[in-house]
Amino acid sequence: MTVSSNEIASIVQQTLQQYQPYRGFTFRSPSITVTGGHCVNQLGEVLNELGATHVLLVADKVVHQLGLTKGCETAITFAGLGLTVFSDVDGEPDSTLIAHGQTCLEQSNADFVLGIGGGSALDAAKAIAVIGDYRGPLTQLKVGGIASRRVGLGAIPTTAGTGSEVTDITVIKDITLDIKVPVKGPALVPDLALLDPALMLNVPAGITAATGIDTLTHAIESYVSRLSNPLSKAYAYHSIETLIKALPIAVGYGHDMDKRYDMAVAAYKAGLAFSNAGLGLTHAIAHQIGARYHLAHGVANAILLPYVMAFNALSCEAGYAEVANALGVSREGMTSREKCRAAILAVRQLVMDLGLPTSLTGVGMTESDFPQLAEQAMKDICLQGNPRQVTPSQIITLLKQVMGGQLPEGYC
Repeated sequence: MTVSSNEIASIVQQTLQQYQPYRGFTFRSPSITVTGGHCVNQLGEVLNELGATHVLLVADKVVHQLGLTKGCETAITFAGLGLTVFSDVDGEPDSTLIAHGQTCLEQSNADFVLGIGGGSALDAAKAIAVIGDYRGPLTQLKVGGIASRRVGLGAIPTTAGTGSEVTDITVIKDITLDIKVPVKGPALVPDLALLDPALMLNVPAGITAATGIDTLTHAIESYVSRLSNPLSKAYAYHSIETLIKALPIAVGYGHDMDKRYDMAVAAYKAGLAFSNAGLGLTHAIAHQIGARYHLAHGVANAILLPYVMAFNALSCEAGYAEVANALGVSREGMTSREKCRAAILAVRQLVMDLGLPTSLTGVGMTESDFPQLAEQAMKDICLQGNPRQVTPSQIITLLKQVMGGQLPEGYC
């Protein structure tokens, strides 16, 4: 059999494409990040720099009603840009909302989608900007398959938690299946992230606490992720260091601009970390119980995180020992195991100090639900980065622990 030079070249090329570089990684982040108190006043200038001519402002309904979008609207129109407001985001976004948003985008002829609000508004904006041309089921979207979009994309968070302003992922509830579907791809990274702590001063303490623990979960899970890299670990570590000092004060006295700024930056860093390193079992389970029992995402993470850390400790004791350093709970002479335990207990104590729940009691869950929840969690994209291999039976055991509100022996 004779093989032509073209065939040989094709085989070589295919082999090279399958080759994974040693310790190689890809890192994505927004093109422009603007930070600082009242920096929303710079919005029009930055949008002009990005070439926008007409903006679709996707806003959380409450944020819009409270007038928190006025600064954005003024800056946009003052810069001579067209503006259409879509303020229908009320709670976590679902496939029906996204369809309505895409219709609004088409009718407005906007060339830039700008989300403002909490994680739900930002997730909605990203989905509207990116998956408008996709007409199939969300669950069949290929992970990483969304690599381009026709419009610009920006994000302005009014809470410090999701990190959605920097990530390559959005989470949308599929109405037909009643599950949350994480959609991931390069096109979901915003071109612009604007962090204005002045927009966060009036966020209620309970929401500040829940979104803050969401940030902590992003940082911890990405730090020990199997897919982590030097940049993601650095961002995650410094996010934890900042958050542990700022979060209690931001919850206790929400008008502290410095602490609001610190929380915004911590959420940004954690977002960069997990967007480029993945998450883990906490999020894989939280997506399921959040969708099924209408439990806020940050609260679900707060409940689950200490239990998942205790489960994962078998495979990442050293990583959690380093997390203990970032949390400020490691002491001279401690063994790696003792630091690991200190980190888990510190997270548990922080959740309690912030007044968040520590068990799933009262959410409407029964043990008969566990098998289906475990099966769905096993399919969640976030599980790919978990440092310990997981089976459905182990998830069921973990859910039983969380229902009882009692950490495993050795962590009580």
